[in-house]
Amino acid sequence: MPQQLAPKEAAQFRQVIRSYEDKQYKRGLKTADLILKKNPKHGDTMAMKALILNSQSKTEEAFALAKEALTADMKSHICWHVYGLLYRSNKNFEEAIKAHKFALKLEPESAQIQRDLAILQIQMRDF
Repeated sequence: MPQQLAPKEAAQFRQVIRSYEDKQYKRGLKTADLILKKNPKHGDTMAMKALILNSQSKTEEAFALAKEALTADMKSHICWHVYGLLYRSNKNFEEAIKAHKFALKLEPESAQIQRDLAILQIQMRDF
């Protein structure tokens, strides 16, 4: 089960996601660091920080942080989804599919994970 955050940190985590979606990476990193200062092993926050770092072309650092996030929280669908997104951005579609399938096992109702997996399967002609 993913680690629970206090209400203040949970709101900050939603802000990290919103910052990533709005491509405000500097703000997202700053907010993620605030959360990680209080909860240094929060896997979901580490995963989102890795996704932001990848968007800033810091791929190696992003993968290292994503692996650390998975180590901290193996049962988090967010960590696995981000791991799949990192692989997809590096055009390693087979590994991306594996990560997305695992994320889908953990959170079968997630339309976003289903959509990303479907896109990858179409890309690889794996119907």
